[in-house]
Amino acid sequence: MILVQWSCEVPQVKLESFLIYVKDRLLPFYESFGCLRYELFFPMITDKKYFPYHISEDNNRYTEQLLFKDLKDFDKFYERIENERAAQEIVGMYTKEFGIKNCNFKILMQVG
Repeated sequence: MILVQWSCEVPQVKLESFLIYVKDRLLPFYESFGCLRYELFFPMITDKKYFPYHISEDNNRYTEQLLFKDLKDFDKFYERIENERAAQEIVGMYTKEFGIKNCNFKILMQVG
């Protein structure tokens, strides 16, 4: 399995509309393009600190995770988005409509 993960910041004023967009557009879009599972996470603020370096993050930094069967499936997914104008418009909303910034991107492979 391949887990594609990115973490970005969304301006607080755009947060509510971004959540609606994720539910109504991104989730069905990503899953229709070959993603096995799409999930969105926001930091949880707790009083307890589990590690000395545990710092509460702003609640507008989120993490998205997309699960794929293998790297070949992710490559097909990515190529399709690059080649289809309608897909580029949906993905382009991250910056164009919601002002998403400061993103970190990872591709993780399940071992064993």
